[in-house]
Amino acid sequence: MPDEEEETQDFDFGKKRKKKKDKKEKEDKDDEKGEDAEKPTYSSTDDPFEKGPAYTYDEMLTRLYGIIEDKNPSLGDAKKYLMKPPQMVRVGSKKVSWVNFSEAVSMMDRPIEHVYQFVLAEFGTEGSIAGDGQLILKGRYMQKHTESLLRKYIKEFVTCGMCKSGNTVLERDQSSRLYMVNCNNCGASRNATTIKAGFHATTRADRKKAKFG
Repeated sequence: MPDEEEETQDFDFGKKRKKKKDKKEKEDKDDEKGEDAEKPTYSSTDDPFEKGPAYTYDEMLTRLYGIIEDKNPSLGDAKKYLMKPPQMVRVGSKKVSWVNFSEAVSMMDRPIEHVYQFVLAEFGTEGSIAGDGQLILKGRYMQKHTESLLRKYIKEFVTCGMCKSGNTVLERDQSSRLYMVNCNNCGASRNATTIKAGFHATTRADRKKAKFG
């Protein structure tokens, strides 16, 4: 009897453990099959890749400018800013007259008072506007001096900083009291520089005026 009890107490758990292992492996295989089924399959015949032409830098730049001009036709119409040369005539021995001053101001489409103050500040002199639109300046200024002054004014108060167009307007901000250059072509806006007095050589009359008040 003791031998039979010992035999009945001899158990083998190997098969049960193997079943658990087999079950786990089967679940892993099922998961792998499910993942494989979810992954889309691609074929080379569905969307074949065709290599396009190779462009140089200059060709790509030309294409870029072409696209910009197609989308914004007004930007491509860059017109030259034409100005009549200033006509300077001597008045006596100490003054000169800018004969076509009002015409130059009209071509730039700027306030005559603004251009007048800029000219006086840059030349560092005194002047006045005559009834016929001439600008009388104290000093001996030649045509080349006035042309250089006009280029500076156009650069600072007329030309757009983005597209370099002359189709702009000069407006004064009501809150800051500063002038703004607004472009009608590209819509860009920038602050105009403040008019500052240029170099002014001290003359005998200036020293006399400062001495006696």
